[in-house]
Amino acid sequence: MESVSLANILGAISNENALAVFKTIADTKGDTDILRTKLNITRKQYYSRISALLKTGLVKRKNGRYSLTVFGELVYDAVMTLEKAFNDNNYWKLKAIDSFEIAPDQSQELSIEERNKIIETLLRDDGKIKDILIAKPAS
Repeated sequence: MESVSLANILGAISNENALAVFKTIADTKGDTDILRTKLNITRKQYYSRISALLKTGLVKRKNGRYSLTVFGELVYDAVMTLEKAFNDNNYWKLKAIDSFEIAPDQSQELSIEERNKIIETLLRDDGKIKDILIAKPAS
């Protein structure tokens, strides 16, 4: 694996087809033909995406099957966390938390305890996102 930057990693999964290939490998560990058929993309598109995933060290190939590397598993977990932030109405909950942090006249700010209570209430069903926000000091 050559030197890889965050931009390279994000670039490797930056479009719908590339992300679909990455997530399908994570979910199925399938062989080439099954993956390509399931995703309904051209052979050229498929191999272009696979090549980028291999170069960035997100996936590996063994015995004709692709699977995530340990690094790829970390990136996959981060992708799934981000996806969850956009799904399940979490996006609007996060926007609500932002709106509570600073009052319009900026004279009142929430205390850390008040902020954490709001986060606990709004995100009670999503421990991972909640933990990230509670661990981060309010800005």
